Amino acid sequence: MKRLCNPNYIMHSRSSLLCFGALALAVAASAPLAHAQGAEQDAPAKNAIFFVGDGMGVSTVTATRIFSVGIDGHLTLDQAPFTALSQTYTSDHITPDSAGTMTAMMTGVNTNSGVIGFGPETERQDFLGNGDGPALTTVLELAKAQGKMVGVISTARITHATPAACYAKSNERNEEEYIALQALPTDAEYNLGLGSGIDLLMGGGRRFFVPDTVVDEEGSTGRRTDGRDLRAEFQAAGYTYVYDQTGFDTLSGANLPILGLFESSHMEYEYDRLTDLGGEPSLEEMVAKAVEILEANSPNGYFLMVESGRIDHAHHAGNAYRALVDTEEFDAAINAALQLVNLGETLVMATADHSHVFNIAGYPLRPQVELPYPVAYAPVEYMASAHGNILNTVFDINASTGGVEISSDLNAVPYTALLYGNGPGHRGAGGRVDPWSDATAGYGGVIPLGPEDPAYMQEAAVPLSSETHAGEEVAIYAWGPNSHMVRGTGKNTGCFRLMKRALGL
Repeated sequence: MKRLCNPNYIMHSRSSLLCFGALALAVAASAPLAHAQGAEQDAPAKNAIFFVGDGMGVSTVTATRIFSVGIDGHLTLDQAPFTALSQTYTSDHITPDSAGTMTAMMTGVNTNSGVIGFGPETERQDFLGNGDGPALTTVLELAKAQGKMVGVISTARITHATPAACYAKSNERNEEEYIALQALPTDAEYNLGLGSGIDLLMGGGRRFFVPDTVVDEEGSTGRRTDGRDLRAEFQAAGYTYVYDQTGFDTLSGANLPILGLFESSHMEYEYDRLTDLGGEPSLEEMVAKAVEILEANSPNGYFLMVESGRIDHAHHAGNAYRALVDTEEFDAAINAALQLVNLGETLVMATADHSHVFNIAGYPLRPQVELPYPVAYAPVEYMASAHGNILNTVFDINASTGGVEISSDLNAVPYTALLYGNGPGHRGAGGRVDPWSDATAGYGGVIPLGPEDPAYMQEAAVPLSSETHAGEEVAIYAWGPNSHMVRGTGKNTGCFRLMKRALGL
């Protein structure tokens, strides 16, 4: 995949910077910066773009780097001038979900898993029957109240937890029919905090806008049980509605506000996108289009949230290949935005809501062409490996013979460099199998031709129908005004405080 790496992004400060975790109380105490963007760092931002790689833990970023540009290469993420670690726990869980974490990042309040837009006084589904607590205010709502344009983009359903946390309130993240109504300006359930409405809303999730008695543009039946067709209602409210690549390509500022629903459920994985029935834009294309439109039509600035939702889904499915391709596309989308904005007036942040139980294991040898010494011999599987050897079985150097040999477990069975702690990739009672001869059905029921096949399902230690999130910190990457505040380790609620400060909300 092509990378347009602007050397202006590759900046590294040696200054003593304010710890990200202390942002709430000490934002005024930051030291002067010896940095290429120094004069701009404390200036207010006119715009902010917040990228969320759903499930994009540090191991996912590392594996994607090796997969995409090689272990010595640099993703766009790697070139961020400022980084920090973000703690992701929710009020009730050590390992979080996307509803609680995105609510924290959008409102600055840590809340319970499964809850969108309410604080910790609200339990999921109100299981205590004591009612919901006060509704929280999001960055998007604050930006809209200040006259900025606002947009939400996701490769998941736009009523899914992460995008919904920008604009909706619900004690149950799965109430997607109800969540869709909160974005419709003419509905009684409309979130009045959105003012005149979300200016640009694009992603998947058409099913929750279409009645369960109606077949949509691509032949899928809707899921709304109230008989309402929200596609028509959004258009009646002034929105331009598009559902495929052709419609997307025609969009311009003249079409604002915009509703793009490109799939019945989630959008395609990037690896599968070109086979989509009606054709749909990539995340990079959606971001570029959105930034171009917002830059040209928002004199007071804008706030844009962008989620790569399907990184998370591929991990849940135990399919590292699709997770890495979607992370690669996420990185390209960030690069597209950085190429289009003025970093003197636009804060760009990228992070994850949580990680996954996804590991780079063993002591995998780098590809032969990258080794600083010749090898006496090597298996053909090693020599023919693609993607920096990251999807392969583990090979190591035999220091006695100078040859490359396969690494095996205690039963002499080879294993792969990428593994999951739990999930559908557990090989069952029959035990482990050599990945190069493993006939276990992979993604989509396809029998993969070895561990580098896109259908291969990485092995999991604990059998589960769906792999789980993990609880460790994730990284935050930042460019532009006030990005120097991103340093150290702190709660993910600091993302809200930084964006609020930078935008002067």
